[in-house]
Amino acid sequence: MSDLDNETLILSDDKVFYTIEGEGEFVGQPSVFMRLAMCNLTCSAWSSPDSPNGCDSFISWSVKNKMTFKEIWDEFFASACMGGLNYAAHLQERAILKLTGGEPLLQQKQLLKFMQYLHEKTDVVDIKVDFETNATIEPHPDWVTEWGATFTTSPKLSTNGDPVVKTYKPDVLRWHVERGSSFKFVITCSEDIDEIWSKYVRDLCVPVHRIWFMPCCGSREEHTENAAMVAEYAKAMHVNFSPRLQLVVWDKALRV
Repeated sequence: MSDLDNETLILSDDKVFYTIEGEGEFVGQPSVFMRLAMCNLTCSAWSSPDSPNGCDSFISWSVKNKMTFKEIWDEFFASACMGGLNYAAHLQERAILKLTGGEPLLQQKQLLKFMQYLHEKTDVVDIKVDFETNATIEPHPDWVTEWGATFTTSPKLSTNGDPVVKTYKPDVLRWHVERGSSFKFVITCSEDIDEIWSKYVRDLCVPVHRIWFMPCCGSREEHTENAAMVAEYAKAMHVNFSPRLQLVVWDKALRV
């Protein structure tokens, strides 16, 4: 038995699932999502689950499931796991391992141990890891030096309702700029564009080619209503446009 078998992670209600990445730089790519519980932001202005501004995964990540590494392996990654899941096989075929939440970096110490466990248990040598993070917690250097991880940041703008001192961490954001992370922003109105240009492009020198605008929406219908406006903003500012493919294809904000 491995010394790491009894180490634990706190997973969300979704836990682990295989799907197509719906947003940002890696949109359309096969991905194994591991959704971690807990977040360090409240997004109090987005408190209604039915609101298009609401956190699209709150119901999922707010549920806490404490699991040992062995339990996670046996349920989702082992070749003989129940339901024929075996997500390790998808990683073998270069699916992205998406570490998301909530805020996954709240558990980064344990996640680093889990990566070593996964490496020991599978033949997958070069696992492609991408974090979905709100860019308020600086990643441990080992994520880059040992695992070559990339980071899809989703900084929260003033509309989320949390104090700026909680959502806007210049030192962490500069870390991401220096390492070429992508910056994904949910756009609701022109004021969002002004804030991005002032706080991120001008003050922190975020390159425009590393910025993605995506529409604020919670359903396929709302995506249809809002996407064209956001695409025009993206064209005008010479940044990338991201759909929310999970809504376009499945009309679901969470797992598919």
